[in-house]
Amino acid sequence: STQSTGNYKNYRMKLLFLIYLFLVTASTKLITINNLQPRYDFSGKIVDAHDGTIQKFTKDGLYYMHAMEYGLCKEPEKYGCDSTPDHCGFQLDHNISIWSSPDLSSGSWKYEGNSIAYNVRPTGVVFRPSAVYNPNTKLYVLWWNWYNDTGHYFAAATAPTPTGPFTLQTSAVNITRKQGGDFHLFVDDDGKGYVLYSWNYVINIEELTLDYLHSTERTSSIFPEYFVESPLMFKRQGIYYAIFGHCCCYCVQGSGIMVHTAKSPLGPYTVQPGGDIACVPTSANLSLGDHPPTPGQGCQYADPKTTSTTRSQQNFLIQVETSSGIEYVWTGDRWQQSPDGLKGHDPQYMVPLKFNPDGSIQKVAWVDEFTLDIV
Repeated sequence: STQSTGNYKNYRMKLLFLIYLFLVTASTKLITINNLQPRYDFSGKIVDAHDGTIQKFTKDGLYYMHAMEYGLCKEPEKYGCDSTPDHCGFQLDHNISIWSSPDLSSGSWKYEGNSIAYNVRPTGVVFRPSAVYNPNTKLYVLWWNWYNDTGHYFAAATAPTPTGPFTLQTSAVNITRKQGGDFHLFVDDDGKGYVLYSWNYVINIEELTLDYLHSTERTSSIFPEYFVESPLMFKRQGIYYAIFGHCCCYCVQGSGIMVHTAKSPLGPYTVQPGGDIACVPTSANLSLGDHPPTPGQGCQYADPKTTSTTRSQQNFLIQVETSSGIEYVWTGDRWQQSPDGLKGHDPQYMVPLKFNPDGSIQKVAWVDEFTLDIV
């Protein structure tokens, strides 16, 4: 009968829906990110990894982190950039370490090794590595910022796998502004590469050659803000984002997040209305531990009575595939806030960004913890 046929169709649809829910549930994992605890490896040790990149290179693969290993030197007692007898934070032998995790959870991280031995890379102080996969050459490309008495440069290395070891290709990438500081590599959907970088306290973007080892010297305009660093570039729903904050040399108060958007990677970029999305008045009752804020740095550059809701300086944006879509998880380094006063144990802060319908990013708040249902 017609009624029987209808009942059968309804039953079949319900059954298919239940099967779908089962498959989705079975293929997802609920993990909790706790910002009140350090990040641990699978053996229970605190992960010594800072100002680097965290990403999946294949849909069903591991998350890989290429980051600075600062070691177990004692942090300065006052300001983060104060000089110490052992040059804590500015030593020549800091490793660019590689870690992997199946799901980003604390306790799951595995040390994969050193990306490139410090005695075969250019001699200098190293910061802020950035790793990407190059679909044109089928190689993984790793850049880092380094400096010595002659200047500040970007070095570039390549490897056939994300775990390296990486082979040095150039000690000084030919950027148009000759020298560089904090930076971030970005790969667009068409395989073109870009570098967003700071020098002399201002930031611009340059297009890279197909091998990502040189600049084509095609550049964006210089962004209007001054005394800025720790830039980050990403793309979401056809909108290009460039975000960064005021300079924060290991400053405990953290830095802000200024948002710029464009319809193409080299711009022109428009500043998001409403100002910085992370700097707030210090009366917001945010604990910074035992160290005093560094005057004139981070959020305090624009207003000495402000601090960052994140208590950290911007690091990277992890794109996490969840059952409800891509989450854009912002990460920052919480300088001078290690549980035992050791530089390598400084924690990181993580929080999913929230977007408005027009693509603008909402104000960022502090959260003790959050959950992700990772696919």
